[in-house]
Amino acid sequence: MAQQDAVEQLKDRFAKPLEEFEQRRVVFWHDIDGSFEDQFDALTKGGIPSERAVRFLKLSGSNRFVAKRELYRLHAGDDFLVYTTEPKDFSPKALEKNWLADIEIYSEHFQADFASLLAESLGAKDAAIEGVSMFRQFFNAADRRARFVKLMPQAETKADVALGVIGATLGASDLSLETIVRTYLVLLCEGSDPLGQLSKYGADSLFASLVSKRIGYNGDLLSRDDFAAHLLLTALSTQLPSEFLEGLEDRISIPHGQPCLNVVRAWMGDEKSLVVLFELARDTERLCGLPKRFSEIPLVQLQAADVFPCINECILASLLGSMAQGADRFDEALQIVQRRKDLKWFSRVESYFSALEASAHMQRFYREHAQGFHVAVACDVWRAYTNDWHTMDFWYRSFCSEFDRCGKSSFDVAGGVTDELENLAAWVEGVYVNWFLSETNRCWVNAAEDQWSESGYIEGVPRQRRFFDEFVLAGSGDVKRTLVIVSDALRFEVADELAQRLERATAGTAELKSMQGVFPSVTEFGMAALLPHNSMGLRESDMAVFLDGDVPVASTEEREAALRRRKSKGRCIQSKTLLAAKRSARKQLVGDADVVYVYHNKIDAVGEDFNTEHMVFDACETAIEDLVALVKSSINDLNISRVLITADHGFLYTRNPLEERSKVSAADASARVVKQGRRYLVSDEPSVDDVLFVKMNMDDIDGGTYTGLAPRECVRIKKAGPGDNYVHGGLSLQECCVPVVEFRNRRSGAKGFEERQRAGFKLLSTSRRITSMLFHVELFQTEAVGGKILPAEYEITLLDASGNAVSDTRPAHADMATTDETVRVSRIQLGLKAGRQYDPKKPYYLSCRSKDDGSEAWRQEFNVEIAFVPMDDFDF
Repeated sequence: MAQQDAVEQLKDRFAKPLEEFEQRRVVFWHDIDGSFEDQFDALTKGGIPSERAVRFLKLSGSNRFVAKRELYRLHAGDDFLVYTTEPKDFSPKALEKNWLADIEIYSEHFQADFASLLAESLGAKDAAIEGVSMFRQFFNAADRRARFVKLMPQAETKADVALGVIGATLGASDLSLETIVRTYLVLLCEGSDPLGQLSKYGADSLFASLVSKRIGYNGDLLSRDDFAAHLLLTALSTQLPSEFLEGLEDRISIPHGQPCLNVVRAWMGDEKSLVVLFELARDTERLCGLPKRFSEIPLVQLQAADVFPCINECILASLLGSMAQGADRFDEALQIVQRRKDLKWFSRVESYFSALEASAHMQRFYREHAQGFHVAVACDVWRAYTNDWHTMDFWYRSFCSEFDRCGKSSFDVAGGVTDELENLAAWVEGVYVNWFLSETNRCWVNAAEDQWSESGYIEGVPRQRRFFDEFVLAGSGDVKRTLVIVSDALRFEVADELAQRLERATAGTAELKSMQGVFPSVTEFGMAALLPHNSMGLRESDMAVFLDGDVPVASTEEREAALRRRKSKGRCIQSKTLLAAKRSARKQLVGDADVVYVYHNKIDAVGEDFNTEHMVFDACETAIEDLVALVKSSINDLNISRVLITADHGFLYTRNPLEERSKVSAADASARVVKQGRRYLVSDEPSVDDVLFVKMNMDDIDGGTYTGLAPRECVRIKKAGPGDNYVHGGLSLQECCVPVVEFRNRRSGAKGFEERQRAGFKLLSTSRRITSMLFHVELFQTEAVGGKILPAEYEITLLDASGNAVSDTRPAHADMATTDETVRVSRIQLGLKAGRQYDPKKPYYLSCRSKDDGSEAWRQEFNVEIAFVPMDDFDF
């Protein structure tokens, strides 16, 4: 094929008409390796079709003078094709001894050896022809040539050719050092023989030269363990001071730290082969005893390193273990958790870090309230709980949920992390149950007990029994329809999270309020209290609750009938019915109702079942997702602009089984009990023991027929059967503090509308000069996350003027909710790409781009002033 192409190209040349100033055409055919001599001889015999006669000359070492005579004297007006095996060389030294120098200089030249033709077909420059010739065997196959051209569309040097051959042989997706090294090691791990393939085409020594010069590896190229250890440990040397790597010097090349780190980071971004990197890292950890080494390094030195997965585990083991012992490390823990979010391998142990974060917040709360809870006025206790104390319930729920996720994780976790987490869980349980629940509810009971005994509620706090008038009707003047979602057992701290989710997920506003629940804080009383009524009654025969004497409210249909006594168009619907219906059916379900009650039951349904009560915190998360979906559906499908989300009661939940000292018997009340739960008693006798129980006035139930009793603090009442962990019905803050989330949809341009926006970063670093291959930038999160300020993830990269990345890309999370601006600072390490030169006179740009939609938030101009950047070199 190459020979045929050469002949055709020559024929085309001689077929072209002469230029105006030309009298004839002389072409020197340089066939350096003599591969086309037979074709020249064939042309000599057959001739070349042309309007002018074409003569043929074959140069040898002894016929130069004869050739000159032919060209100048005998056939001075004829076209000539002069064949030679010598290269074109117009250097002064070569021209001095060349009889045909003057003719060669003005003549045409045709490089038609195999390598030249192949180089031309590959788009390679003349300087790359020698490289093409070196790898003649590789280029024999069309598929290999195609792979080469795809990777190296225009080779300019023989080094380019060598790099393209290496990449094409390995099957690399591009010719970056990062991709070539990764591809080679992946092939080794898969059991292939990449070095043998390179050797087959004479590229093995060049590959060895490449990895030696660029990443400093001079070991056995067939040893995946040694190769990987060198790569990973050398990369780590850029993140840890050298004194922490003593004894590993034989496996580290300090000058090559940055390119090795670039290889590792690029690999971390390749999800297809990430598992291979993880396995290599684990093997290196075992080979070099890294977990023990890292466990002895101060966390301040270790917190920014991410090459090895066990770094996360060592950090976790240290913090989890010491915090389980009560060490005050919450600030350090929170700072490290935030730092690790932007580093690799975090997702594998994210639940462990989230559990650590939750426990750190609990520890901070514990230290901030170390003096105890000494509020004397009941409504002030209420405000303290709704403004501050309830966050302890939230962080306890978060810890328990993350603890469960850790147990379900499919990722292996080393370094004793699981044991330390178990120890921390014991500390969390002790602080939450024995200190927080006990102390806050003792304070609550002491402050409210007299009012409960006298009137059955506390002054200064809205009451659940007035919900319809004070919440549903009071705020409905400017809307046509109000949707009321009653989520069974939605306690206050869960509603707080729900309100924040609604702010982030919709264009509306969500305001969280509270009201004191009716006693006992159970479904039949709480659901009744939320409906319009004047009085409530309890039928002793079956303990059914009635409104206004004889109005039953046990079923959805009965509740709708009760609602229509005040709102003739009122509707009551189960949430599962509403969510399952199509849009048109939803509109029919609601009809022309001006007040719609929607009943949702996820939390209580799970908690009340002994077989699932341990999943109640998961049910809280599901409930939040359901309620957000309900609100969105109401806005979009039913055109509702006002939604109230409330509950019938809250709940108490603790993970560990209760001790006997945390239980009392109903017999200890010394009163006849007509209704009983694990957290309440209802008696028809007015005189009861108030030492173990708190007395609750129930005059507003059947005119004082009954007296309520609740065990103090968080003590349970003994009852046959399991189910002590999830309870409600009593007077703890967690049970009787009923949330009311008022959501109002806001349209763009309307009063009160606030645009949602993602938290952003501002570049803090004042210097705009980069003077080393590894550099850091500091970013300030400009707004605290909360309300309409949403968390965001960005990608930070250095670009050249054409928009090409010249550094690795690093993530940066803008998700901090703290108002302390000094804390909202992130430090990001970037590495310039090797194998290219950086012009100090040209601008480069640090780009901050949203990971969510790819939009660029900002870019800042930098100068790169690097004295020397290593280039690809194969010892040519």
